[in-house]
Amino acid sequence: MITDPLLQPFKTRGLTFRNRMIHAPTTMNMSDDRGYVTRQAVGAYEALAAGGYGAVCVGATCVRWDGLINERMLGFYDDTYIIGQRELVEVIHHNNSLAGIQLFYGGLIPGVGATFPLEPGKGWIPGTVAWGPTGKYPIGNQQPGVVPTEVYRELVEDYAQAARRSKEAGYDYVSFHFCHGSLPHVTLSLLENTGRNDEYADRFLFCEQILQRTQELCGKDYPIIPRLVCDENFVGGYDLDYFLDEYAPRLHALGIDALDCTFGSMLPAKSRDPEINSGEIIGGGFYVPNLVTLPYIQRTREGLMARGIDMPLMGSCNVNTPEQMRAMVGEGAADFFASCRQSLDDPDFPRKIAEGREDEIRRSTRTGASLLQGNIFGKGVAGSAQNPNFGRDREYRLVPTNRPKRVLIAGGGSGGMEYALTAHEIGHKVTLFEKSDKLGGVMNWAGNYKTLRNVEQIAYQPEWHRRMIAKHGVDVRFGEELTIERIRAEKPDVVVIATGARPALPEVPGLAAALESGFARTIDRVLTEGRDTLNEGPVLVWGAAEGVELALDLVRGGRRVRLLDPRPKFAPATYIGSRARYVMLWAAQAELVPETSVELVDVAQGEVKLRHGDGRQESVACAHLVVAPGRVAHDPLSVALQGTGIEVHVVGDARAPRSYGNAIHEAAYLARRI
Repeated sequence: MITDPLLQPFKTRGLTFRNRMIHAPTTMNMSDDRGYVTRQAVGAYEALAAGGYGAVCVGATCVRWDGLINERMLGFYDDTYIIGQRELVEVIHHNNSLAGIQLFYGGLIPGVGATFPLEPGKGWIPGTVAWGPTGKYPIGNQQPGVVPTEVYRELVEDYAQAARRSKEAGYDYVSFHFCHGSLPHVTLSLLENTGRNDEYADRFLFCEQILQRTQELCGKDYPIIPRLVCDENFVGGYDLDYFLDEYAPRLHALGIDALDCTFGSMLPAKSRDPEINSGEIIGGGFYVPNLVTLPYIQRTREGLMARGIDMPLMGSCNVNTPEQMRAMVGEGAADFFASCRQSLDDPDFPRKIAEGREDEIRRSTRTGASLLQGNIFGKGVAGSAQNPNFGRDREYRLVPTNRPKRVLIAGGGSGGMEYALTAHEIGHKVTLFEKSDKLGGVMNWAGNYKTLRNVEQIAYQPEWHRRMIAKHGVDVRFGEELTIERIRAEKPDVVVIATGARPALPEVPGLAAALESGFARTIDRVLTEGRDTLNEGPVLVWGAAEGVELALDLVRGGRRVRLLDPRPKFAPATYIGSRARYVMLWAAQAELVPETSVELVDVAQGEVKLRHGDGRQESVACAHLVVAPGRVAHDPLSVALQGTGIEVHVVGDARAPRSYGNAIHEAAYLARRI
């Protein structure tokens, strides 16, 4: 008997799922420029299906060209698209997963991502439009159009014909994107759909007609699993009770197989929750609470039961550990867990759970690949900062070498460990030198904040790397620094420089001595040793771009802090990324205001002299000065190795300070080129 709820089979009206883990429909941006399936898309979905999901749902596939939201979005515009879609179905079915497809039309979204002025009512892709039932709540183009009645009627047929093509291609079920700013969702919206005088003043009619026409073309027994916003989470928007009273009974009457529940919207409206934006409940973010939608799912279940509606539910958002997944499919919650970001970071996690290898799951840090190559709204493809294989799955398959080479790696941070694992699996003889006593580099301390939510997730990545290094038996030399002398003695074929970056310390009188005494400390040292090692008394944090999270953590811990920055305008460091909104919100709540255009003039024990932008000088007594001055690449080897005949690869911050994702992707690429 299967006791793990994630592994239990489940039957809907027309489908049997082998387990409760579903790959959620995720926009990949991997088609060609006309929306046809590419080899890249086939490889990505093949990798997902091989991971052991009960079903893999192909992400938002546009039913009409003018509704595109990105330039490489899958389309299903006519029957010529069926043959390519059959390839996706085939690789999913070969791996014993059900195949679903989500159908989409942009509505107000096509203007998102524009980097040039848009004509009223147009999207940024030629031939696309940005419009809604009224256009009162623009999402991308700030002058959206209004959808005419006849276009609504045309789109009903476009959706249904795309569903008919999906069935012909072999998909086991069809999903509909009735959420997150698409035209069906904004037609459901109490905010955006107000004052129409045609039949679509009935907000549910558009969705209802799409489902009804689909059933006419595909048969009433063809499974449908629409994805709907069950609560807009806006002041004045529809809430869960409205959804349960007005929309859920009509959905149920249509005989859908399950409801894929989402919560939140992209509309520019006031969120009901003052701290968590409505849009952040859609796909989460680093500081958005784990299992943020679980209470909503539980209330949805309870409300449906109270109304006599028995409808299987699918839940998602900010779920990336097996424990969290089991909570999502727990008693009174969802029947399925739908995974998005965790699937990209580790497509194999369902199989690892089934095989008792949960310790090998590459748990998501929930930091975006957008730091690497843009996102689906920013002219990029879906990807993972942690998993360099995703989206390159076929071309990156490891092929054992018949010419093993001797590889020495200097530095055991993210880039060094990724390179070591990849080269070792290919069959090269790898030795990794780490001068400290622990692998992980800056990722070991980057999340050492006691009062900030979810920061423990940053450590997931170095923990996974360390575990896999040990499991694969990679030769690691702790407490040893790879030197030129050692390289000359060992005569390797390849040297990898992954020595990271160093603080870009300014030349300030007294700073070096203060760092030596411990009165001044780098942010690296404070986070490595812990804030409790700081003496009592006020703290100056100089370098707000890097130091803002530390300053906030100190303030929340009861310390008096001044946050200073030498630049004329404050902006968080690039790697903080999507965390910045919360950081700034919490800093404002704590009355922590960055002081800009402040230079260090002199540092003495217990006292720091400052110069402000207006020329005013100030002496400040404090317990500690913490410097977070940014970083410069540290590469002590490559120049000395020129002319030796040794192949040299420089990865990560040793090349240029960026994100851990850059280091991982560079290492994975270069290790395959030995």
